[in-house]
Amino acid sequence: MSKFDFLTSGELNGAEEFLEKQKRYANLKRGELENITENEIVTAVTSWIEGKFSEDWSDMGRVINSLPTPCINVYCADYVAKEILSGGFGQAFFNTSRDFIGIAADGFRAIGYAKLGDIIEQALKVHYDSGKKTAERGIEDFFALAENDDYRTLDKDFKRVFDGGKFCRLAREYILKYKKYFGNCGFD
Repeated sequence: MSKFDFLTSGELNGAEEFLEKQKRYANLKRGELENITENEIVTAVTSWIEGKFSEDWSDMGRVINSLPTPCINVYCADYVAKEILSGGFGQAFFNTSRDFIGIAADGFRAIGYAKLGDIIEQALKVHYDSGKKTAERGIEDFFALAENDDYRTLDKDFKRVFDGGKFCRLAREYILKYKKYFGNCGFD
């Protein structure tokens, strides 16, 4: 969940806790990774990454493209999973580029959750085959994506397969395996 999700959802419960974690982990040190729990580590590293964005996130693409592959894998997988879980593939394609979603599929595979990567690849195929363009980002584009029956089936598949605990466990193992890429260098 990003800071924008709280603003658009009207759900402010947890917003203060979320912002506190964002602030706390913005300067995440590599040596802290081992001590972060399974349930918290994805939040920690995504907060650290988002701490590199400008306040309006206008440089998000540039920052993400500058990251090492393990960071991109975790960030994109987490980001796209949240989009799908919150509003399905229609929302994910409306809010996110196809390339970003494709990277998320690779990210899920990299952390060891290949089944989710496969489901995302199926959604990419539906999206490419449909020829839907969302460059205008109008409400009609959103409804056209959200009403796609093929997405609904894939939404259900994703939600059925996705297990938050498993994702966190696999992501933690992956992050620790590639910890040299996560967090700021510090006195570890």
